[in-house]
Amino acid sequence: MNEINTETLGWELIGWDSDEQAAHVTGLNRVEILRIRDLFPERDDDFLETAVYEVPPALYSAMRSAVPHLEFREGLEYQVGGGLLSV
Repeated sequence: MNEINTETLGWELIGWDSDEQAAHVTGLNRVEILRIRDLFPERDDDFLETAVYEVPPALYSAMRSAVPHLEFREGLEYQVGGGLLSV
C-alpha cells in the first residue's frame, strides 16, 4: 500500500441544495476523518481522499457523535471527500 502524506490533503463535508449549489461546507481535519471513515465501508481508501462519498441521513447521528461540531441542514444532500491541497 502506498503511504499517503495526509498533510497535503484537505477534506470537506458539503451540503448540496436542489440547484446543485454547495450551500453548506464544513472543513474536516485528519483526526476527524479517522473518526468517521469506518462509517463508509464501501470506501476504496483509508482517508476518504480519492472519491466523494454520499452521507445519507441515517449517518448524521453517528457522524455528529464522532465529530460533534458537524451540522446537517434540512433540505440539503451531503457528501464527504478529500483531495490534494494546492501548494
